[in-house]
Amino acid sequence: MYEVFFNDRKIIITSEMNEGFNKKVTFIQMPVNEKDIKEWFFEFISGNLKDAIFVYQNPDDFFNRFQDSFCQLPAAGGVVKRKNHILFIFRNGKWDLPKGKIDNDEIPMDAALREVAEECGINGHHIIRELPSSFHIYQSTFKKNEGQWIFKKTSWFEMEYSGTNDGIPEQEEGIDKLKWFEREELGEVWGNTYENLKNVIRPYLF
Repeated sequence: MYEVFFNDRKIIITSEMNEGFNKKVTFIQMPVNEKDIKEWFFEFISGNLKDAIFVYQNPDDFFNRFQDSFCQLPAAGGVVKRKNHILFIFRNGKWDLPKGKIDNDEIPMDAALREVAEECGINGHHIIRELPSSFHIYQSTFKKNEGQWIFKKTSWFEMEYSGTNDGIPEQEEGIDKLKWFEREELGEVWGNTYENLKNVIRPYLF
């Protein structure tokens, strides 16, 4: 099953119905060519439908067709742990995790380590394990591709950091501050973060 976010709205791509799906969610069957996907998406974002579910026998194939209908921008980031604390950045009025675009000559894990170092000003962190990726769609405001609809896959990695430096926020990237949250404090993050990050954060709440 895949979950693709547009702001706080969710598009689910799956192979079967699930009792946990909200009854208000609309189940959709449609052709899977790029033109139809784009037309459906623009109707979706202009309407008031909260979430949508596509049920297909081969969800992997449909997901690939879906993401290929947009301009793709791969990114990578990290959940950085130090003892019982997790590092978050505060940017654009919300708590976020350090992440950024994967350069052409990089693999995701190298990009994740680099982005954490650049955005948080720490070094010596290392990857423990790979985490599930997140997916979201947004309209670019950057001059290079302004107005284009971007499908962003973010590869996530759990990292460990044992240094004493608390880090320095990269203000050039709009990061106002950093904070190491204890697990018991993550409710503050949960109440003011992005919907597409909640699946990444959820395992650390308990």
